Amino acid sequence: MFLIRQAMPADVDDLHALAKQTFFINLPPDREIIGHKIDQSVRSFARLAASTGPRPRPVAGGMRGSPSSKSSSPASRPAAKPHPEAHGRGAHSSTSGLRAITGQSDLFLVVLENLDTKGVIGTSQVVARMGGPASPRHFMTLEQASNSSRSLGIGWTHLVGRMGSDPSGPSEIGGLILNQAFRGHPLRLGRFLSFVRFHLIGLHRKAFADTIVAEMLGPITRTGYNPFYEKFTRHFITRPFNDVYRFSQTSREFLDTLMPHGDMFLSILDPEVANAAGEVSDDTRPARAILERLGFSYHNRIDPLDGGPHLEARTSDIQLVKATRKIAGFTPIARPKGRPAARSRRSSEPAATLIASTLNRNGYFRAVQAEGEITGQRASVDERLLDLIEQSNVVSRGATPLLD
Repeated sequence: MFLIRQAMPADVDDLHALAKQTFFINLPPDREIIGHKIDQSVRSFARLAASTGPRPRPVAGGMRGSPSSKSSSPASRPAAKPHPEAHGRGAHSSTSGLRAITGQSDLFLVVLENLDTKGVIGTSQVVARMGGPASPRHFMTLEQASNSSRSLGIGWTHLVGRMGSDPSGPSEIGGLILNQAFRGHPLRLGRFLSFVRFHLIGLHRKAFADTIVAEMLGPITRTGYNPFYEKFTRHFITRPFNDVYRFSQTSREFLDTLMPHGDMFLSILDPEVANAAGEVSDDTRPARAILERLGFSYHNRIDPLDGGPHLEARTSDIQLVKATRKIAGFTPIARPKGRPAARSRRSSEPAATLIASTLNRNGYFRAVQAEGEITGQRASVDERLLDLIEQSNVVSRGATPLLD
């Protein structure tokens, strides 16, 4: 069975191992940065719980409320001590840098735990408001530029890039990583990691912006070679790709000062530059496809470092956000002998039809995908999975129907 919960300090090593499986700007393989992200996330979930209000009263009529948890996840145990590398001598400066990038915003980092092995096998995150007037989000806009000569009877059309910025502070989703061994799993764990972010946004809508962006990673090889950076951006930022990405976790001032602000004719450079602009790596294609099905669209804005596309959506237009409901309690679905549940494809587990979650007053967040349905202020959930999210002092319960 699988549980999504808020990241805890004890998860640093597991997240570091995950980060080394792929290349993501939002989760670099750096224990100190990961440790600071976890610390920021723990505080963010605690603030979210404090702002949610008093514990809701369970609705009568066979509803399950919030008894003490039976789960063995870290959320149900005393908080572990931080990883020794998570609070090094540079802790203050790194934390300040992360805060500068996110505009003093909340960051919610969740992990997917395999309860059979007690190991973390996936992660995803959402920043409530990315940047702001003091630290805008940077991008490059792509356009087709044309000109012609009547006297010569010739003309040209070229792909042009132009730097731009957004000081509005949109919400940003990212950092979705699933252990390679679990990709293609019949329970669609990558979808679960993606959708749980919209579930959280839908439950706490006021904590997030009216626009959500996703900065997708551009084409990159297993060895870290990115053609857009090496053949274009490195002419202006003369540092190795990995170094620049790690530095960008704490400051992006260099994008404003080092990148040209006029028209940049990309198509007169190496063909790899224009071919990579607005494209994604193979590992990122499934994530992009999921977001586009949810209503995200590409508006010719790309990352000026790796050339990956920036996808955007109005928060109120995302169906998962609109379908999410705050509920008063859960009804367990028992499985009488001889009455098997509907099965998911290629799996012995029941087909998941919704995401159900709880958040308690300490900021412990837990979510499962399970067979069930929402009826009024109630949600029925498979009793085995319901046991995983039960905890004391619940301040919020929610459910989101899953969409294919």
